[in-house]
Amino acid sequence: MPVPSVAQDKPQVGGTLRVVTYEPLCLDQIEGTSRNTQTALQSIYDRLVSESLDGKFHPWIADKWTISDDQLTYAFTIRDGVKFHDGTPLDAEAVRFNLKRWLDVKKAGGVPIEAISASGNIVTVKLSRAYSPFLHDLSEPAQGFISPASIQKYSKEQRCAGGPGITAGSGPFKVLSRTAGRDLVLERNDDYNWGPKDAIHEGKAYLDKVELRFLKEDSVRVGAVESNQADIATGVPAISIEDIKAKPHLKLLQAQQPGIPWSFWLNQSKAPLDDIKIREALRIGADYAGLIEAVFLGTATPAYSALTPAVATGYDASFEKAWTFDVQKAKTLLDEAGWSKTDSEGFRVKDGRRLTLRAISAAPWTNQQRDLFAQGLKAAFASIGIDYVRDVVDFGTADTRFKANDYNIVDTSQAASEPNLLYGAFYSTETWDKNTNWGFVKDRDLDEALAAGLATTDREKRIAAYKAAQKIIAEKVYLIPIANPTVLLVVNNKVQDVTFGTSGQIGSYYDVWLSK
Repeated sequence: MPVPSVAQDKPQVGGTLRVVTYEPLCLDQIEGTSRNTQTALQSIYDRLVSESLDGKFHPWIADKWTISDDQLTYAFTIRDGVKFHDGTPLDAEAVRFNLKRWLDVKKAGGVPIEAISASGNIVTVKLSRAYSPFLHDLSEPAQGFISPASIQKYSKEQRCAGGPGITAGSGPFKVLSRTAGRDLVLERNDDYNWGPKDAIHEGKAYLDKVELRFLKEDSVRVGAVESNQADIATGVPAISIEDIKAKPHLKLLQAQQPGIPWSFWLNQSKAPLDDIKIREALRIGADYAGLIEAVFLGTATPAYSALTPAVATGYDASFEKAWTFDVQKAKTLLDEAGWSKTDSEGFRVKDGRRLTLRAISAAPWTNQQRDLFAQGLKAAFASIGIDYVRDVVDFGTADTRFKANDYNIVDTSQAASEPNLLYGAFYSTETWDKNTNWGFVKDRDLDEALAAGLATTDREKRIAAYKAAQKIIAEKVYLIPIANPTVLLVVNNKVQDVTFGTSGQIGSYYDVWLSK
């Protein structure tokens, strides 16, 4: 659980917090997971451990744990007295049930789980190979525990729709009502006395209720808070910042999103990006920093590494400003790569083919700022003779094109505080059918660095491994980092102790309170 905003008074009990945000896909997050779903549901479901923004882990439902010397066996001691919202116990067997379900339904997200067992108040998980991000994965909102009785009683469709009595977590809030397409209303769980050890307070939550209202349009969400129809809006666009700052009853909260920056994954499995000179020309041939300043209005910083500065374990600041905008050098590199001729429109050609690079982004991955940035980038690339085309498509179409290798560039970001994101994004076997190696990177030295980071829980060894990986990625231009995103919230001044999660999203409402 992360750092709070500054409290103004002694915490007050009571009141209803009104939040305008995105609708969850499904109230059973194993069946319908997404970052929006996890954010909406994290106050309903507790997890085994909690991770703070400094990358350290804290007791929660497990009040302690041990890791074997070979890092293959984790033994968690489950705290006594925890109950689900339906009154059933959240004991070791319930934890085993949930972890087994995660393995059966989601293949444990790639975690190499070999066996899960429960005995007394101990849950033991055995891995087939060392996997250092295991505690991080267990701390993620997606691993919140659901009552086994609810899983056994209700169908998948009923659990996704959810509602009182159906959606049974053990968190500080429980579901009071759910209206699809409109809202999700939560009420305080008065029995709650098992918050994570890094929370600000102990005992039950301060708020009586939390009303989550679902509004798709950015401007409408912000307007709802400006007009006092809501207390918090998520997903604030940069264009709204000045208006928010001019409103004395509002405050703007922001946190840098940890993970992989908004970047270009460069597809090296085919021409022309199999040529490092073309990749380097792309990296220096546009004024990314200038575009970021103009478009993001101070809500993002130029990125130079494959990890954002908010990743506590492994970010390498030595890459900052490691390359700069150099249009003449970019043109020279393109000439050297054999693209010295141009057509009637000024675009470079070779063997009768225009130098066209087609980027793809799934609609859920983009926003107004990224769309505007792409327009500026298209003009910048045209000035050096590259025809840049960016297709924003629905996720089904994106998936089809990924599988067909019908793209040159994928532009997106990835959010998590765990540097092992780099494994899924660049390890040679982790192509789209398994993970997100959209660039088809196959590099033995990079694989060795990523495997070393995966195989140890020693913090300093992990940092060294991921710094080595970032160096290889930068030197060989496997990725063009563009911008380190910032997560923005607009909040009414009466709202206190709002937190951010380890993936940059708004945190649990457990510690939040309203000043009178």
